[in-house]
Amino acid sequence: MSTNGKRVLIVDDDRQVRDVLHEIFLSNGYKCQLATDGREGLEVFQATRPPLIVTDVKMPVMDGLEFLRTVRGLDPDAAVIMLTGVGDLKIAIESLKVGADDFIIKPVNVDELLIAAERAVERRQLLIERREYQITLERRVEEATRDLALTLRELQDTYRATLEALGSALDTRDVGTEAHSRRVRGYALTIARAQGVPERDIKDIEHGVLLHDIGKIGIPDAILLKPGPLTPEEWIIMRTHPEVGRRLIERIPFLRGAVPIVYHHHEKWDGTGYPLGLRGEVIPLGARIFAVADAFDAMIFDRPYSKAVSYEAARKEIQRCAGTHFDPAVVEAFLSIPETVFEEISRRSLEP
Repeated sequence: MSTNGKRVLIVDDDRQVRDVLHEIFLSNGYKCQLATDGREGLEVFQATRPPLIVTDVKMPVMDGLEFLRTVRGLDPDAAVIMLTGVGDLKIAIESLKVGADDFIIKPVNVDELLIAAERAVERRQLLIERREYQITLERRVEEATRDLALTLRELQDTYRATLEALGSALDTRDVGTEAHSRRVRGYALTIARAQGVPERDIKDIEHGVLLHDIGKIGIPDAILLKPGPLTPEEWIIMRTHPEVGRRLIERIPFLRGAVPIVYHHHEKWDGTGYPLGLRGEVIPLGARIFAVADAFDAMIFDRPYSKAVSYEAARKEIQRCAGTHFDPAVVEAFLSIPETVFEEISRRSLEP
C-alpha cells in the first residue's frame, strides 16, 4: 500500500466508535485500518506505518498513552490524534506532553476531527520535508567544504610554486646563490620545528625565507653584481633592500606574516645588524632562525667572495658566534639536527 495516499489507523476497543470513525474517514477518501486495542494497533502500525493514527485513551491490554509512547519511539514523526471523554481531560493533556498532535473530546464532531487529522498529517509532512532538507543541506555543505578545501590546497600549492619560482629568480640575480632560497627554506623550517615553533607559524617562516631578498629587486645591478668589495656609499644603497622588501610585501595580505624575516633578516643578536640594530629577543624569531640557516648555507657552498667549508667547520663557526651574531637558543636547536638531515635538504633542493 502506498505511503503517499490518505491512510489512517483507527484504534478503539468500542466497536460502535470504530465503525463510526471508519465511516467518517472512508467517506472522506481515507483507506482505513482498524485495531481493538493498543497492542493490536502497534502490530498494525509496525507492519504498515500509516501516516495518521486516531486512538482512544482508555483501552484494555495497552491503553492509548502507552501506545502513543511506543509509536513515538518507533516513529517520532507519526501523526497521532487522541480521543477522550470529558472526564479524561488530564489524560488528554498528558498525551500532548507525550507527543500527540491533538485530542478530540467525545462525542466526536466530524468537521473538528477531519480538520485535526488534516492538520496533523500536514505537520508530519513538514517535519519529514524539513529533515530531508536538513540532510540535503548538510550534504551540500559537506561537499562544498570538501571542494573548498581542495581549492584552497591547490591555491596554496600555486602560491608555494610561485614563491619558489620568485625565490629562484632572485637567486639568479645574485651570483653564486643558485637554489640558495630553497636550501635555506629547508634548513630554516627544520630548525624552527626543532625549536618547537607552532605549525601555524611555519608557513610565515617559509614565505619569509623564500622572499627574504625580494628587496634586491630595487638594487642596481652595478652594485648587486659587483665582483669586488662595495664602497661605503654602495653599502648604504645595498642596506636599503630590507626596507624595499618590506614595502613590497606588506601590502599583500597573505604575505604579511613574512615581513619580519624580510625586514629583519640582517639583524644580529648583539645589536650590530641592520636596518634597525635590534638586539636579542626583540629581533623576530623567524629572522633569528633565518640568520642561522642562511649563514650555514653561505659557508658550505662556494660564493664569489668565499670558498665552501665542511659541514663540521660551519657548525663550529655558528656555535662560536652564538650570543654575538646568533640567538644561542636557535643555535642549540640547529646543533641538535643531524648532518644527514641537512645533506638531504641540500640534495632535494636541486630536484625540479
